[in-house]
Amino acid sequence: MHADRRWARSAVAAAGAVIVFTTACEGPSASADGDKGNPSPGASAQVTRTHSPPAATKSSPNPGFAAFQGKPCPKLTAVDKSNGYQITTVASPREGITVHPGGEPQTVLVKLCNTTGKELRDIALSAQVEWNYAGERPPKLTVERREAPDGDWHPVELVMANDYQPLTGASGARDLPPHGTRTVEYRISAAEDAPAGQGGFDIHAVRADADPLDMEDMRGGGSGGFPLTTDPRE
Repeated sequence: MHADRRWARSAVAAAGAVIVFTTACEGPSASADGDKGNPSPGASAQVTRTHSPPAATKSSPNPGFAAFQGKPCPKLTAVDKSNGYQITTVASPREGITVHPGGEPQTVLVKLCNTTGKELRDIALSAQVEWNYAGERPPKLTVERREAPDGDWHPVELVMANDYQPLTGASGARDLPPHGTRTVEYRISAAEDAPAGQGGFDIHAVRADADPLDMEDMRGGGSGGFPLTTDPRE
């Protein structure tokens, strides 16, 4: 995830907070998917957001949920600790997914792990890909998220940015019990005319009411993800 590189960029962004976080008090709600949350700040001019259609109907549980739920939680790495992270993530499939324009949606299970002995309150999630995921063209991806194994699907605001943007588009805030876990499932599909693309699909866990100008506040969550590819070849 190159978290250290992104935190360096975040520190620069914080220094130029007038540009990056000018709408911190007036941004979109962090509870777009119906869970509790707080407003997330607006993004800089470098951020493009793609919006998903209304939530689809509930579907069957992911067949791999039981096996995935039993996987051990990752430990904090040295980089995680230096960034102040308290949450680690693991995804399945680890190799990521490939979506095809107009093809069937693909799903990934993601588990958040609280590495501390204290409750982490109001942890929201955001999704981000690099600006050049599809050669600087809109990726035309639809992203949804649900609480695994069989919660309702809710649209996710996918953020495209080269800077670390954990609060932009954050939603679905929930408490994470001491040493507890939370498993969510992401469903991703590509439009008929989606361009080819490849890169990391980053998931940021952060307190919904974090102060974007306070690095300690911002570092209380964690970051993880999986490889994502849009391949037009069937």
